[in-house]
This record gives sequence, structure tokens and C-alpha cells, in this order.
Amino acid sequence: MEFTQYLLQPALFTELPPRWEEIFGRRAPLAVEIGFGNGEFLVEMAKKHAEWDWVGFETSLTCIVKTGRKLAQSGIQNVRLVLLDGKFGLRELFPDGSVLRVHVNFPCPWPKSRHAERRLVDEDFAQTLRAVLLPQGEFHLVTDALWYAEEAARKLSEAGLGVQGPFPLSEGGPGTRYERKWRSRGLSIWGLVASSLTPGKVERIAEGAMPHAKVAVKFCPERIRTLSGLKEVWPEGAFVVKEVFLSPEGKTALLRTFSSDRGFSQHFFIVVSEYGDGLLVQLDSASVPFRTPAVKRAVFSVAKALEAG
Repeated sequence: MEFTQYLLQPALFTELPPRWEEIFGRRAPLAVEIGFGNGEFLVEMAKKHAEWDWVGFETSLTCIVKTGRKLAQSGIQNVRLVLLDGKFGLRELFPDGSVLRVHVNFPCPWPKSRHAERRLVDEDFAQTLRAVLLPQGEFHLVTDALWYAEEAARKLSEAGLGVQGPFPLSEGGPGTRYERKWRSRGLSIWGLVASSLTPGKVERIAEGAMPHAKVAVKFCPERIRTLSGLKEVWPEGAFVVKEVFLSPEGKTALLRTFSSDRGFSQHFFIVVSEYGDGLLVQLDSASVPFRTPAVKRAVFSVAKALEAG
């Protein structure tokens, strides 16, 4: 399918952040859109700024497919699409001082206070922007919720970014379906622009070698079944083994596992298999997650539990 030529799977990359000049085949300014929806804005901006390389983040595969087809129909080559939470992707996939522009159009404001932690613009996101933006780089936010724009402006300013706005956008918005919908209802549209005043740094967590461990014990189906429910929780993360599957021959096990790192969730499988006189515990190659601290801890904790058996 034509959309696949635009799709990246950074969890499979051996190096993070990746070398974008190798991915695009040229050295050009980098621009990002987080939550590109049906791709209207991303496609038009890629045409308007053909001298930039664009990376779009979405969590909807349907949006990835629709946008990829639009890109293919337009013959656009300066865009790549990533099925990934944009907050995590912006931090992990871009080096410090490498991004010229970041766009977010009409993010869900999550108005209820109990959902505040789901809002895109928080302290961590602001620090990521400060780190990855070039000195002349900018973050552009468009929203129909003034209170959300004001909260975002405050958090960005507190993180040390220069902020213009919020200001009303009577015209010149992103031109998306959402903008047309809000304007048809007579709703106001608000924008803000933030820039990095001084270089920042951010801690990246999806790096390092693929975790694995060798255990000097025999394969024991009964013991492995007890790993279901194994979990650990710590201030910045958690993991839990949700379910255990044994192969018919009883020599391999798959552990369906969930992990969370600072709110970034992943589902993956850990494989336990015979290896010489013992066992090998590693990630299943069919569901390779980002190598975050919680993922690594899950692998090594499974090995430790088997060893303690």
C-alpha cells in the first residue's frame, strides 16, 4: 500500500535519536506536527515548505493511512509519519537543538481536572521544546479553548520559553476540518507562539542495548505460569506481566507485558526459551517496544524471578 513508504517504525531503530539526514536523504530543516488527524495541514505545509523535512505523529492508524495516501497522490517526498505519542516522540527522536518548527492544532484540552495529566502541554513537554528547538525555532499552538491556551502559555513561560499570545486568529489558521467546524459555529480560535530563549537539556529514556538475560535454571512450565501478575511500581514507571502463554512442546513461553514510563505506555511480549543448560529471557522480535527503563526492568525482573524460583 502506498502509505507505507512514509511510515517509520522508530522502535526498530538501532540508534536513537536517528540520523534524519539519512532517513530523508538530505540535510534540511526539521519540522514536526503532533496529532495531524486527516493530514490536511501536514500535506499543505509540506508543499508550502518543500525545503523542510516534516515528521508527523499520530496515534490513529486510520489517520496514518489516510494521510499517507494523500501524500502519495500529491507526490510529496519530504514527509515521514510515525504511529506514536507525539510527546514521547518529540523527546526521544530529535537531538537537542535540531527542530525548526513544531505545530499542534486543536489538541484535546481534557477540560476535567481529573484528566489534567493527559494534556499535551505540561512541564515535561515544555522542557522538551526548550531542548529540541533550534535557537530560531518556534512552537505553534492553535486551539478553540482560551483557558487551555492561557494554561499552555503559563507552563511554557515557566519553563523558560518566550511566549507570544494567546491571541485571536480571525483568519490565517491551519485551515483544517476542525477549524472550519469551529468557525461555522461562531467559536473563537486562539493561537500562541513559543520560542526557545536559551538552550535546554532533556533526559531521554529510549536508548541502550536490547535487554536480555541468561538464567541458569531448567525450563519449568509450572514455575513460568506463576509469573502471571508479576509487577513492580516505582515513582517514574511500572510494569506488569498480564498473561503467560506456553508453546505446545513446552519449551518456550510468551509473557504478555504492559509497561509505563512517565505516562508513556507500551504492550509487548517477553520470550522465555531454552538456551543451552538454562534459559534465555528477551523481548519477542514480533513486538519490539522502545527500550525504556520499564521495559528493561521487566525483562530483568522476569529473569530474577525465575532464578529465585
